[in-house]
Amino acid sequence: MLTREKLTIVQWQAVRNTPHHVIIAVSSSGGSAFDEMLERSAGLQGIVDAINSTHPLVSEIAGSTHIMHAQDDVRKWFYTLDEGHRTPDRLQEKALETARHALEALGTHGSAEDLMHYGEFVLSLATRVARAAREGDLLGIGGELVSEKERMFIERLDQLIQERRTR
Repeated sequence: MLTREKLTIVQWQAVRNTPHHVIIAVSSSGGSAFDEMLERSAGLQGIVDAINSTHPLVSEIAGSTHIMHAQDDVRKWFYTLDEGHRTPDRLQEKALETARHALEALGTHGSAEDLMHYGEFVLSLATRVARAAREGDLLGIGGELVSEKERMFIERLDQLIQERRTR
């Protein structure tokens, strides 16, 4: 199984940072500030829970030092953007771009099993974030569990992962 030591620093950063970009991409897709807070909290918990993964690379992503470095990298990237470019669409594009780089690194240095474990981790994380808060509800009544924008992003992410796994 692939480990961090077999990746370059840039490749490891893409693998490590992708889950954090995915959390932000999904949580910024709509809903209130409270919804975003709930979704980001659920996403971070999903990363922390990955410490129990049987795959060493996924497990290492959950290390506290790696979480802090990933959050710093994402924050630094975000604040380099002009205010007008800090949009949900831009955040989603960055998440897909980072995921593409991570999947390329895994495809180059790892096996089909590595791609499967990582892809399932990232997709389950995106789904967990999307389901953490109802969009469009009023005091918990109505709304939808996963918004259309969240669903569309998750489908694009899934398509990217499936394309890489079939190469």
